[in-house]
Amino acid sequence: MTLQIKSVIIVVLSCFLAINGYSQLPQTAQSIISASKNIIKIYNKDTPKANHVVKVVYFYGKGQKLSANWEERLNRVLSAVSDFYRDEFQRYGIKSDGVNFEKSGNKYMLTAVEGDFDSKSYNVNSANQLQAEVSNKAGGKIDFYKDHVLIVTGLYYRKDSTTYVFDSPYMGIGSSVNGVSFAADCPLLDPKLLTDKVNRIKYAEPGRADRECSVAEFNSWYIGGIAHEMGHMFGLHHDFGHPSELKPSSISLMGEYGSRHFKGSVWGDTQTSYISAAGILQLLSHPVFTGYAKYNKTDTQLSLNNISCSYTDKGILLKAGIAGNLTPYALSVLISPLNETEYFNESTIYPVNSTGSIAVPLKKWKEGNYRMYLIFMLPNGMVYPFYKLFMVGRNHAEVVEIPTGKALDVNELYSRLSVMQKTGEIKKKLSILESVINPIPPVDPATYKGDSLYLSDAKWELASVGWEKPARNYFTTESEYVFFLANQGQIYEKGLFAHSPSVYSFLLNKKWTRFSAIVGLRDYAHQQGSARFTIIGDGKELYRSPALRVGEQNRIDISIENINKIELRAEGTEGHNHNSWAIWLNPLLNR
Repeated sequence: MTLQIKSVIIVVLSCFLAINGYSQLPQTAQSIISASKNIIKIYNKDTPKANHVVKVVYFYGKGQKLSANWEERLNRVLSAVSDFYRDEFQRYGIKSDGVNFEKSGNKYMLTAVEGDFDSKSYNVNSANQLQAEVSNKAGGKIDFYKDHVLIVTGLYYRKDSTTYVFDSPYMGIGSSVNGVSFAADCPLLDPKLLTDKVNRIKYAEPGRADRECSVAEFNSWYIGGIAHEMGHMFGLHHDFGHPSELKPSSISLMGEYGSRHFKGSVWGDTQTSYISAAGILQLLSHPVFTGYAKYNKTDTQLSLNNISCSYTDKGILLKAGIAGNLTPYALSVLISPLNETEYFNESTIYPVNSTGSIAVPLKKWKEGNYRMYLIFMLPNGMVYPFYKLFMVGRNHAEVVEIPTGKALDVNELYSRLSVMQKTGEIKKKLSILESVINPIPPVDPATYKGDSLYLSDAKWELASVGWEKPARNYFTTESEYVFFLANQGQIYEKGLFAHSPSVYSFLLNKKWTRFSAIVGLRDYAHQQGSARFTIIGDGKELYRSPALRVGEQNRIDISIENINKIELRAEGTEGHNHNSWAIWLNPLLNR
């Protein structure tokens, strides 16, 4: 990092901490965002511009007749969404052209895809099916592993000839690398109708009573829904903003009901949606808005350690160490009560200094348990979120790992499988379960005398994973569904669970000559997830895999002669570690 970048960060941090009180966000949000913009600009100074676009697909049912002028109407919808993002950046003094939708001339490019089935055959759980059909039918125009894709579904139909029925996917997921969002359409979706408070629309959604409202309110809600789900596609979390950002006339787009108030002031609504400072801060480095190459050819790693909390007169001071090869430009902290929906996440933003640690002044939260998201933002567009449980007591606070639900009863599973027909797969599962129920003490690879040794049976010096806990020869005990190590339809008896970011470190004492393994993601992982595997020997990189996704694997066979310490690492490659269900299979040392 250059001295110039460090100076910008330190000056902003000093100004922030000097303010009397911890809740003075309005006085600091502008300066943090402006300083972050400068850091990103300096970081990308010599980076060539690239045309990172959002591609738009219009998906409709088999044999369905498209509404008249649907392309012109959707162009107006996309323009309204893009202008909304543009205006939100400009509220903080950031010049922006809005969302960079793919264009041909002055019009947005819309790829129409006719489904394999009629509209009534799809529902809210059909996202994966729609993606598969789009991949097969879009003529190579859409790559969900590389693109940001908005899928507008024209899968509406009429009930009783009056009520529109919307029963199709409505969600978003993504990062700086790729993403997908789904939103519903019908002929009355048009920003030109945002002022139509006279005409009415009736519509039905799954799990809800039929609703009737003005056409203006409908457009506010459903165009806002597109903007909201695209926020998730860009990597934003649910967030109702900082309390100091809230006014009676405003509501956060990413908070609860935020999508219902898009351009509310246009049609006389009591509230109008906005993007929180935390959201704008994260979008600052997103390639769709910066136009810079996604990673500037930099592979980044970030870890969080030694988290502690202390009470002060003004609130709670959270401290932690951070380590990585690229300093974050900012941090947002999202907190919400554990017994309430995460839509109520309260966000606060902070700059990050370059000393390898953070000192975050939180307000004095009431006693109780909260979910906490620590979201570190890097100037190359990557985002590292860490999910924690924030426990507040009387004059005491603690940050710990979020506990999982009821663990799988391994003994019960063994008993159940032991009475089944002993096929090859059942025998393999029973063998794995036996090793878990009656584990053999790990072997020290530095002193072991045999000719070969699986690292999943070896004593490690360090083990850390991004979700759950390190595990030998099984995945996790969250459920039977994710217990066994499976890749490309095969169950493996030996392996290490390594959800990224993860590291397993072993001392070899220069006693081994070769290392082999198979790496990949577990079967049935979400396709919006990936991992890159690296092997470090005495601080030197010995192996690096390509970005691997579900259904893929790489085989490794490398020399480790005269290596004293070996590290097995896995990192997400999409700007986050969501669904990065990495596994090391048959990790074997040989003489």
